[in-house]
Amino acid sequence: MEWAFLLDEIISQSLRDFQSDCLRFCEQHYPTIHNRGMKESHLGKALSRRLIHSYENIDIPANFVQLEDASSLKQMVFRVDSPDHQIYIVAHNLISANVACRRGLVKDTCWMLDRLDVNDNKEKRLIIISDHWIDRSAASKSIPSWWLGHQPIHLPEFIAQGVKLVDSPNSLAVDLQADCRLHDGMHRIFHPFHRQRDGLPLFKYLLLSAVYPLSND
Repeated sequence: MEWAFLLDEIISQSLRDFQSDCLRFCEQHYPTIHNRGMKESHLGKALSRRLIHSYENIDIPANFVQLEDASSLKQMVFRVDSPDHQIYIVAHNLISANVACRRGLVKDTCWMLDRLDVNDNKEKRLIIISDHWIDRSAASKSIPSWWLGHQPIHLPEFIAQGVKLVDSPNSLAVDLQADCRLHDGMHRIFHPFHRQRDGLPLFKYLLLSAVYPLSND
């Protein structure tokens, strides 16, 4: 339990710190990210490096690799290893909000689960990391509801910035449970970018994360 608590703390802190990484990356690659979001390779590698940095801060050695046989997938899959932990990262740019793109994320998550390293007793977690720019389509406006399973608590702030969200008929958590047998995940939405004129978060840009415990069974 102690190692599980430490792992969850490392992941939680890394995701919070990752927002500043996204902001710096956006500044370096403007206007590409403002038009299309971050590439899967950038998302996965940057989060992996952030996790490594979190381990280094508490003097725990760690490294990361990209799963080589994942090269044919749209999503990038990375694995972060430390002496007692193993973190799998599925990175995906939701450049489209359509059903095929959402199903692709679930499908490749299931693919990754079939390739878990079960030959050790390390505490394991899965992180799904994604981003999305909300556009005028109903599908795009339903992404927060689909990701969280409900509307975000900052709904009035979305409306104040001209974004009227809509409900999704299904949710990522339900899809992952049905297809991949994943459960007890924590789904979050971050807004790392801020408007220049008033410093408020830019709610049209979504940095999306989902963290799931994994077993060796």
